[in-house]
Amino acid sequence: MMLILVALLVGFLPLTWSRAVAPTLSIDALAQIDGNVTENLHQLAKRVPYAESITKGRRLDCLMSATIARARQLNGNRQLESEIEEWEILISDAEDDEGEGWRELQLAKGETPKYYSSGMPANLNTLTGTNFEKTHYYYHANVRDGRVNGQQVLVSTSETALKPDSVLTIKQLTRAEFANGMNGEGGVIIADKNKSPRAAIGQVPPFPISRIKQWSDAAFGQWELAANAADAPVDGLRFIIRSWITNEETQNQIIEALRRVGHSTFPGFANRQTFSRSSQNQNEVDGFYALLGTPNGAGSAFLLATHKGKLGIKRITSAQVWNHGLSNVPLTGWRDPWKLNMMFTIENVANPAD
Repeated sequence: MMLILVALLVGFLPLTWSRAVAPTLSIDALAQIDGNVTENLHQLAKRVPYAESITKGRRLDCLMSATIARARQLNGNRQLESEIEEWEILISDAEDDEGEGWRELQLAKGETPKYYSSGMPANLNTLTGTNFEKTHYYYHANVRDGRVNGQQVLVSTSETALKPDSVLTIKQLTRAEFANGMNGEGGVIIADKNKSPRAAIGQVPPFPISRIKQWSDAAFGQWELAANAADAPVDGLRFIIRSWITNEETQNQIIEALRRVGHSTFPGFANRQTFSRSSQNQNEVDGFYALLGTPNGAGSAFLLATHKGKLGIKRITSAQVWNHGLSNVPLTGWRDPWKLNMMFTIENVANPAD
């Protein structure tokens, strides 16, 4: 009996001791820890491995560098080349059979594009040799009734709408928007404020939405409008700039690419980092493909890969990265001071893969 009692007491000792020495935390401190853990887990969940981004970038490079027929083969024999006139869809009026709910909007009085705050007015000429004053803002939003193949373009906010045999009861337009700077004379696209219909809805709807489904669709349509307005060739596109990047996955890959070439802080505009496909430094080559494989890089590559008929066969040859504003901003930590920019330089493919 005594042995049993001793064993029970010994069994309780670690538990009693651990409770006695455990540090006490205030409710505020616990909330802060929970917030940090949640943020870290969120970042880990969204983070794509660097090697995976490199692989994706190389695949996109193959699609860009191939002929239309070869690109289709590489895409599993599925159509890759765009078969729609994006610019017509963007500007069609409400009475047009091709109208899909888009309207050209203007910024509010006194409002400027976001890229004004990331240094584009002062830096565009140095970057591209282009006159910034020739840049025009194209702003299209999905804010009115439209049709796709005769069916109404409507989106439901009802939770039951996505279930089989449900009735769409609460309806609204997608509220998607694509706003970008286009310099037709200089051959430059500056991505600014963009949200696709799917991103605006938050899920894939079981009913028609516009055929303008992603940034590459809208940006090419806007580019074609700008080139025609400037009496410039559509195939004269030379640069795509992703200004003030807020996408976390792209930010994470930029950090890793910079870290691997020796940076501990973000380079400023004067000492911006170039990642080139033809570099003799393997870390720079890997960085190029990793950045090409990011959401911001992939959209730019896809624009070229899906519009060969009008652009010619072009590929991205380098990516420059810099932070606008504050200097010596560390690669890790608080992200609010970040105004990351990434510029892709485009070249014609002399011998496309077929």
